[in-house]
Amino acid sequence: MVFEVLGWVGAVVILAGYGLFSLGRLANGPLYQWANLIGALCISVNVASHGAYPSAIVNAIWAVIAVVVLVGMSRRRRAARRAEEARAVAPLALTAFAAPTPSAPVAPLAESVPVITAALAVVTFAAVQHARDQQAESEATASEAARGHAPA
Repeated sequence: MVFEVLGWVGAVVILAGYGLFSLGRLANGPLYQWANLIGALCISVNVASHGAYPSAIVNAIWAVIAVVVLVGMSRRRRAARRAEEARAVAPLALTAFAAPTPSAPVAPLAESVPVITAALAVVTFAAVQHARDQQAESEATASEAARGHAPA
C-alpha cells in the first residue's frame, strides 16, 4: 500500500512539474528540479517493489540528474553571491582599472558526464546480471523438467 501511494505521488509530482514547465508557468529552477528529484525517487521505490528494475534504474538516473543540476545551481548562486560581495567591497579606483576576466561558457550538463557514465555502467551491469539470473532460472526449470518434476 505504501509503495502504491509513493508511485502515485511520484507520478503526480513529475507530471505536474513537467506540465507547468512546458506551459511556461515554471522555470527550470530549483523548484522544477526538486519536483523531478522527489517524483523520480518515489517512482523508483514503487517500480522496484514490483520488480520492474529497468524502470527503477531509469528513474534513479532521472533523480541523479536532478541532484547534479541542483548542485550546479547552488554552486552558481554561491559564486554569484561571492562575486557580488567582492564587487561591493572592492574600492572603485581598483575596479576602474582592472582587466575584465574572461569567462568561458560552460556546456550544459558538462559536470554530470562522469555521473551519467557511472549510471550507464550500473544500468549495463544490472541488465547483464538480470539476464544471467533469468538464464540460471530457466536452466534450473529445464533440469527439473528433465528429472520429471513439475516446476513450482
